[in-house]
Amino acid sequence: MVARKARAPQALPGRAGRVGVDDAVRGWLRLARCPRLRTREAIALGRRIGPEAFADPAPGTLAERGVPRDLADRLCGRSLTRRIEHELRTCRRRGWHLLGLDGPLYPPQVAQLAVPPPVLSVAGDPAVLSEPAVAIVGSRRPTTYGLTMAETLAGGLAARGLLVVSGLALGIDGRSHRSALEAGGRTAAVLGTGLDVVYPREHARLAAHIAERGALVTEFPPGTRPKPGHFPRRNRIIVGLADAVVVVEAAIPSGTLVTARWATEENRTVLAVPGRVGDELSAGCLELLRDGASPALGVDDVLAELRPERIPQPVTERAARHGTRPAPAPVGPFCAEVLAAIPERDDCSVEELLERVDGPTDRVLSALFELELAGLVAPLAGGRYRRTAAG
Repeated sequence: MVARKARAPQALPGRAGRVGVDDAVRGWLRLARCPRLRTREAIALGRRIGPEAFADPAPGTLAERGVPRDLADRLCGRSLTRRIEHELRTCRRRGWHLLGLDGPLYPPQVAQLAVPPPVLSVAGDPAVLSEPAVAIVGSRRPTTYGLTMAETLAGGLAARGLLVVSGLALGIDGRSHRSALEAGGRTAAVLGTGLDVVYPREHARLAAHIAERGALVTEFPPGTRPKPGHFPRRNRIIVGLADAVVVVEAAIPSGTLVTARWATEENRTVLAVPGRVGDELSAGCLELLRDGASPALGVDDVLAELRPERIPQPVTERAARHGTRPAPAPVGPFCAEVLAAIPERDDCSVEELLERVDGPTDRVLSALFELELAGLVAPLAGGRYRRTAAG
């Protein structure tokens, strides 16, 4: 349920100054903000006539080009022009970017959606939105297992150079964003609000970090508060940005499952993290697996589903190509103990490690995650791990 009040956070990082907006972006912005004009109709108009025609239009000129007179009057209305100019001033002041559909910085994979947003507003680096990406979505009230899997997948994928995309919600979304940042990677959060209204407000600090190291993106104008109808629209952008969508815990019914179905319709690969039969939050993932989704047991399972040209080259391979090998990242004593418990020429399961190492399950899993980020171990199918050449 959407909270009654959503408080605007402190200003997101961004350098004030003129954000380049050409006539095409202005035109798409006018079409996107025109009252009673559906997005699909706005796109058809912009692509048929050209978005530049709507940058600073006159009713007669638009009518001559086949725009119905009533719509032409609305597109040229003074109140709409004032709102557009206010939005442009806000973006300049906050250092935000406006990306018009089919423009040079507009993510090409989002443009391929059945109904793409005419305009995207971005805080951060808009270029990251065109990078190979994996979306990780799931429950707002996950289990410890779900949080651990989200952390493992997001951190591992980010460490391999993939953009991690999610929706900034509590639970799986938030853990995925944080884990990507902690791994030294980049992440993009798609909002169901304006850029100046972070929802939930508990994630205001996280949103600021994402804007510094990745991007916040929305199709809604500044000042837009959260409403239930905004989040399905947000979810289609999450799908659009991603090469694959990974579901980590979802009940039946749930918004997460709707996102997964949407991904299938948009020809995106869908993976699901298996859970225990009978658990409420495993039901959605088990249903997806039964319907043909691929299981996501670890990072390698996700990479196996991506097109080869969309998989970033691992850092170790880049270094090897230049005749150098990066030194393994230093790890703590407990991580070293876990590493020593993994045979040099064989793999082992988490259960086997728990028998060999004196420590609780969550600590062992955290150590494995740290060792994976350090490039010392690699996850295998079935929850097993092996040492890498560096380990």
